[in-house]
Amino acid sequence: MFAGFTIPEGWTIMVVTSALQVNPNTFEDPLKFNPGRWKDLDSHSISKNFMPFGGGTRQCAGAEYSRVFMATFFHVLVTKYRWTTIKGARIARNPILGFGDGIHIKFSEKKN
Repeated sequence: MFAGFTIPEGWTIMVVTSALQVNPNTFEDPLKFNPGRWKDLDSHSISKNFMPFGGGTRQCAGAEYSRVFMATFFHVLVTKYRWTTIKGARIARNPILGFGDGIHIKFSEKKN
């Protein structure tokens, strides 16, 4: 028994870290795209809600490389390209973000 819930014997409990980032008790409008949502949070809230590479002794060995790679990728993507949705885009959050029917996106290079 935990917090009034009975957990059947043999079940596995998993933390879905992406769900922590849509907690309305922590974020004012959790489903709104807001990359700066972390700047006004205290360090305790950040450490409990932002775990993109795991944490503690189980942190991803390639975490730093991944951060640099993704920062470079997204910089090039948003500064040099534009995209439009062609088909799909029904977003599902169960338990992680996904596109149930798929999504088709057209990318084109930005004109100067």
